[in-house]
Amino acid sequence: MALAGKDDVTRDGADRANEMSGMAGAVVQAGSITGDIHLHPTQSAFQSPPHELPPDVHAFTDRIEQLEQLDLLLAASDEPTPTAAVVISAVSGTPGVGKTAFAIHWAHRVSDRFPDGQLYVNLRGFGPHTPVSVADALAGFLRSLGVPREDIPLDVDERTARFRSLLAGRRMLIVLDNAAGPEQVRPLLPGTSSCVVLVTSRSVLQGLVSRDGARRVNLDLLPPAQAIDLLRMLIGARVDAEPVAAATLVQECGRLPLALRIAADLAAMNPEVTLAELAGDLENEQERLAALDAGDDPITAVRAVFSWSYRNLPTEQARAFRLLGLHPGRDFEPVSAAILFSTTSLQARRLLDSLVRSHLVERTRTGRYQMHDLIRIYAADLAKNEESAGEQEAARRRLFDFFLATASVAMDILYPQESDRRPRVPTEGSAPLTDDTQAVHWLEAERAALLAMAAHTSHSSWAIFTVALSTILYRFLDSHGHFEDAVTLHTAAVAAGQERDEPVAVGRALHNLGSVYQRLGRYQEAVAYLEQSLASTRQVGQPMVEAFALSDLGLVSTLLGNYDEALSRLSEALRLFEQEGDRTGSGQALNNMGLALIRLGRFEEALGHIQRALAVFRETNDGPRTGYALNDVGMAFQRLGRFGEARNHHDEALSFARETGDRALEAAALNGLGSTNRRLARTDLVLELHEEALRIAQEIGDRYEEAQALEGAASLHQRNGNVALARSHWLQARAIYADLGAPEVEEVDQRVRELES
Repeated sequence: MALAGKDDVTRDGADRANEMSGMAGAVVQAGSITGDIHLHPTQSAFQSPPHELPPDVHAFTDRIEQLEQLDLLLAASDEPTPTAAVVISAVSGTPGVGKTAFAIHWAHRVSDRFPDGQLYVNLRGFGPHTPVSVADALAGFLRSLGVPREDIPLDVDERTARFRSLLAGRRMLIVLDNAAGPEQVRPLLPGTSSCVVLVTSRSVLQGLVSRDGARRVNLDLLPPAQAIDLLRMLIGARVDAEPVAAATLVQECGRLPLALRIAADLAAMNPEVTLAELAGDLENEQERLAALDAGDDPITAVRAVFSWSYRNLPTEQARAFRLLGLHPGRDFEPVSAAILFSTTSLQARRLLDSLVRSHLVERTRTGRYQMHDLIRIYAADLAKNEESAGEQEAARRRLFDFFLATASVAMDILYPQESDRRPRVPTEGSAPLTDDTQAVHWLEAERAALLAMAAHTSHSSWAIFTVALSTILYRFLDSHGHFEDAVTLHTAAVAAGQERDEPVAVGRALHNLGSVYQRLGRYQEAVAYLEQSLASTRQVGQPMVEAFALSDLGLVSTLLGNYDEALSRLSEALRLFEQEGDRTGSGQALNNMGLALIRLGRFEEALGHIQRALAVFRETNDGPRTGYALNDVGMAFQRLGRFGEARNHHDEALSFARETGDRALEAAALNGLGSTNRRLARTDLVLELHEEALRIAQEIGDRYEEAQALEGAASLHQRNGNVALARSHWLQARAIYADLGAPEVEEVDQRVRELES
């Protein structure tokens, strides 16, 4: 649906039209939602109430909470007193969010509550036309109220006084649409509490709220369900025929009503085009704004609507807005913005807050800032066209150097024992991180931006950033269960290293990728990537990378039931680690050998290997590996029937997991505790422990621990005689083990046969 207004006609033009026609009556132009200035009556008496509201919007949806908010304010004004203040509601929000449509819709809903009429003016604070002056707006209102043109005072203050005198005691609604700011609104406010004023603006109208007592009503993006409803109201059954494509369209339009209406209009004009095809046309961010240009209508094209706010910005804020288009993240904090702007954090915050007041940037609940997706695309387009190539490159380089430096600092805080395995990067100018909590918080907050940065640089001359991030962030992404992010990053690093012809970088990234696929239970792919890592590093003589690849290959071989092959790989890894003097690497190989020995039934030997590894990890202060070794010692004790000692080790492993935020270890330790408590007949805790492990494993995508949790719950149900529940859990576990190619399938089959016997 198009939301455009008709061609503009000025008030003076209306007066000339009246004089030429010789008519004594009123000449009124029907307004539109985007609003033109209306032509007003010129008769000498206020003969009938003015009803100037533009037509109500078609397919209005949602906004229930905000409509109720206005209803409450209206109820408070129903019994005005001589000392009561005029009720003013200030509606603000992002460009294209539907402020005018909302205001007009509510005004029509309550128009019968204002028997003395409704006044409306589009103040044109933001738009392609010159803003309406206060003097012209007052003159129009006075004509609407029956004041002859020749009797309208010349002085603005006198016009305001006359306007307020005429409204005194009248029950009227005044809609001031698209205001530039409080200074344009104040002279148009009535002086009587019998009137209600509704103001819309892209500005937050802070002064109007603090000084004049306006109540702020902020419109956010449509919720996903209501955005779908809007599409359905506009294009009907096609939405339900293609629900996935409709949801994609909603996402691509950023749940912005204006963009959704334009997309719906495109669909309506091209009925032969499926919604999936339309969504495909909008998939490319670089082309999305052009696709949402509303044909030849400059009033409702998304890019044009955004430009009205941009053109109102002072020079410094305009530059800041453009540069934010270069930021790789969906959200950001003042420190990184300051790096991008090349200014102080305090000044960056001031610039950001100024953009918030213009509704081009919004503040999140966590104190960060973000831009609507379409506004971000618009800002990036401005940066490309209005900033020099040199300035764009310099701004990005400042930001990327900052991100790489701070990521390195954070990882050195969290995993100091692995610092010699990460690339050394200059850390001057990094964010001021001092402890584990700050480091984890920063890495989590900037994770999406770091991944976007890696994607941006992977096929450029800056591909070194992608390669470095893969190595720097490997342990964090692994221990915190961000496996899908890790796959994305390491895959990009492999491609970047291959393009740069750097076999060492490629070998490291391939190893990282193989390790993540092992976590995801995709064992055959893990083997393939780890084998490629070996081939890449052996040709250039990198024994340390080779040793880690061999160690992880040994672990995957264990998980696949190939125990002799596992021990062979791990023995070679241990030899290389000892040759290079890497104690934690040696500990990792010993620990993995212990896991293979457990599967072979050599429990005492396994316990000895894992306890040696645990001692190494404690001596080197390797917290993450200490936690895993503790849990694996617990597993060995379980096999030996020493359940009290097993429980203690699993419990300590759980503490390590929660202290370090290692979710994969947390799931494994919970499963270990569940199994141990079942064997100790503490059955009241068992199901709760396995269910928590199941939830975590499913969240992070750790399919092996998911199966272990299901197996633990099945064992408890079988012990308690709950045959149906036991069978259901056994079969779910079996399906996962079978998909993994794990040898546990045979044991599960045996347990199911026991149920049926």
